[in-house]
Amino acid sequence: MGKIEKCLYIVELLSRGKALSLREINEHWEYSSLYDGEIIPKTFGRYKEYISSVFAIDIEYDAHTRCYYIANMDDVQSNAIYRYLLSAFHIQELSELALKHKDKVLLDEAPSGVEHLHTILEAIDKGQLVEFDYRSFSRKEETRHKLIPCFVKTWEQRWYLVAEPLTRKTPSVYALERISGLHLVDEEAVPSAEVSPQAYFDACFGVNHEDCAPQLIKLKVYGTQVDYIRARPIHSSQQEVETHDDYSIFTYWLRPSYNLYQTLLWHREKLEVLAPECVREEIKGIVERMMGWYE
Repeated sequence: MGKIEKCLYIVELLSRGKALSLREINEHWEYSSLYDGEIIPKTFGRYKEYISSVFAIDIEYDAHTRCYYIANMDDVQSNAIYRYLLSAFHIQELSELALKHKDKVLLDEAPSGVEHLHTILEAIDKGQLVEFDYRSFSRKEETRHKLIPCFVKTWEQRWYLVAEPLTRKTPSVYALERISGLHLVDEEAVPSAEVSPQAYFDACFGVNHEDCAPQLIKLKVYGTQVDYIRARPIHSSQQEVETHDDYSIFTYWLRPSYNLYQTLLWHREKLEVLAPECVREEIKGIVERMMGWYE
């Protein structure tokens, strides 16, 4: 059992919100499918240091209660990487039971392309180029690319690579599931300083990078769909600005995009675009073209 799995187990256990003594941690650990022996104080100290240096999660000791707790819990709860790792760890912990009851566990298809993640992240870590063949839906033949990998992103259970061309022009987005023949190139290069996830996807929705100016988008949501959108915000900029018995109004600061229109239409007749007029007209045009298929 690797150190990282044990450390993730400790983080997941303490992230449930209750401070625990080392004895209590070991009592939980004994019933884990990962169990391989008691965690002694000296070993736990090393795990604490590893968790702090690798994950930037601070586990503190309360001498009064003799318990350990996560001091920066807000960072853990607000960081998408931590949530993703802990979610994956939950699945790993359940793998034995899931296989035992495989006829009772219904899943969508696992996202493809994850096998390329290690190579891409290795290239980013080493500051090297990557080269691969890519099959675009807009072209009939595969094309060969040699690029500077910038960062990866998930969207709709798929992984995407944002990479910069050697000419240092605008970065492009590549779906990992359509990549083949991926390998590292023994040439060093790092992304331009201005190419960062925050800047590239600022006020963007999904995996689309848009150059248009962000706009205040106002939506009117009806009935029980209001509760769904409260529980699963459409975007991190979501704000509920009006609340009524049968509808609520939400606002977003976004650049209109293809992915955004797809998501708005997913809510069917229970969502209406109020503003801006250009987004309202675009949705109206899409619905009218759809109606044409049924006339």
